[in-house]
Amino acid sequence: MVPSVSHDDIRGVIGFMITPVLEQEITAASENVINLDEAARAADALVRDGVSGLCLNGTFGELPSLTWQELQDFTEAVVTAAAGRVPVFAGATTLNTRDSITRARRFREIGADGLLLGRPMMSALGDESIVQFYTDVAEAVPELAIFLYDDAEAFKRPLTSSVYAQLSKLPQVVAAKYRTRMLLGTLAQNTYEDNIRAARHVHLLVHEGDWEFAYRQFEVPACWSSSVSAGPAPVIALAAALETARWADAHAIREDIRWAMEGLIPETGFEAWHVYKIPTLKARFAAAGYIKAGPPLPPYQFLPPERRATAEECGRRWSELQRKYAPAPVATP
Repeated sequence: MVPSVSHDDIRGVIGFMITPVLEQEITAASENVINLDEAARAADALVRDGVSGLCLNGTFGELPSLTWQELQDFTEAVVTAAAGRVPVFAGATTLNTRDSITRARRFREIGADGLLLGRPMMSALGDESIVQFYTDVAEAVPELAIFLYDDAEAFKRPLTSSVYAQLSKLPQVVAAKYRTRMLLGTLAQNTYEDNIRAARHVHLLVHEGDWEFAYRQFEVPACWSSSVSAGPAPVIALAAALETARWADAHAIREDIRWAMEGLIPETGFEAWHVYKIPTLKARFAAAGYIKAGPPLPPYQFLPPERRATAEECGRRWSELQRKYAPAPVATP
């Protein structure tokens, strides 16, 4: 069985959506804390404002800190709000194959189009185990497309060119959130060209800050963007500039994006970024104001004051870009 979403449907800006939480004190005993009304409103706003797909519950989408009931409720709220206008990839990553399949089947019932699927990560998986894991999930829910989640820190190693070549044989695998180092303009630390060649039709999507390069060099038709949760207008403007070969405009937008994310990655390195990734992005998106982010969930709650100040400044800068690039409202007669 072939899924309803194919690699041809991966175009434009694939938004990685934050999980809104109710504005209340959150403790280890809190339950049902997802702001479902805001989740529905935000999903609808993102679709209306131009994103081409939604990925749910990756790292900063707080997959590791949601209860199973909260995860189901949130996914259903987003799927219902999206209403088939764009594909929705539900977050089904767990610590083992059987739980991931259980979640995938439930998301299929809810109406998700596909899965954002990392792999078990308590211990790093070898190549053979990675291929078998994705094969098992694809065979269990063949109707669902699979959006690979290739995060070297979260999953303790990257996907190799050999693995990409084997996974490209699965019709369910349509794209990957590629492991760019968020250097905003360089892919020097990756084997991107080799992996693109190995992955064939599977689109290896880079961060919006690297998309200008990937689009011009390799014709990559889409990017992944978590920044859309701070407002999608700058990234949608970048997509339009690339599609119409307005290279000077695309470069200027990329430089604006670089400015708005200045300092977000700690000077101590990318691994240090992951330590505070979830609360940092919650603070950033709350300051931007496009989505009511709410507080982070336990145990990923502590954020040093200096990191919070940087995150909030990045949010404020992005809100400036959102206003700069948002389309002018259409006058009504």
